[in-house]
Amino acid sequence: MKWLKNLFGPAMSPEQQKQLEVYKDFRALSRQLNLELIRQLPPPALPDAGKKLGLSKAGTLILHQEDEIAIAYDFCLQHFRRQGKNVIERALDAATNATPEDHKTYWEGLSSARFSIFLIEEILPHRGARLRDVVQDEGLEIMDLGLSSTGIEGALIVGRILFFPHFNMSSGTFIPVAPEIFETKIKEVIDKFQRDAPTPKRVLSSAQSAAFEAQTLRIALHEGGEDNSFFTDMEA
Repeated sequence: MKWLKNLFGPAMSPEQQKQLEVYKDFRALSRQLNLELIRQLPPPALPDAGKKLGLSKAGTLILHQEDEIAIAYDFCLQHFRRQGKNVIERALDAATNATPEDHKTYWEGLSSARFSIFLIEEILPHRGARLRDVVQDEGLEIMDLGLSSTGIEGALIVGRILFFPHFNMSSGTFIPVAPEIFETKIKEVIDKFQRDAPTPKRVLSSAQSAAFEAQTLRIALHEGGEDNSFFTDMEA
């Protein structure tokens, strides 16, 4: 039955199966909490993101795919700030003892999430993938059912990863990037911001992080064209 193993991947251990169920519950919760955060965004947030990401023309948001609005809102949640704070940080500040622990855990993961460019090193059937952060040269594993079924080993993707105690997951959508676009355009952006980082560990300020992300996303969205195929996690 070796052909079955090759087709469906190795069987999951009971612990991996439990981890997968927790992940599915958390993915469903993330959609609910993201909608609540989006409702708290000030009216200028989305137009501002559209302008920075190259998704607007003459002040009008122009979207070619549904995934683009998800990317724009994800950018808003992280980088639209009032009095120095985004809506995620405000949600954490407003949390009380009555706030469900899984809500606070999700907001904390979202607040410390990492945006980067990743290489898909290995697809993990029915689980996710092993990636390499090409900016930090660090390997990591994520749970992502969409990527596990449609991802391609060796592909470069742009997106955000949230880190939790027992698993990591994407913010929901990855944008594929052609190797030549990475080499000729995105690499220049990486080099510029690493050179300008204020600390020896190349940690960017919040303003620099927003600018790095905006420039990288703008290139990935523009170069992919109207028919770009995104990697979107499946409904849990």
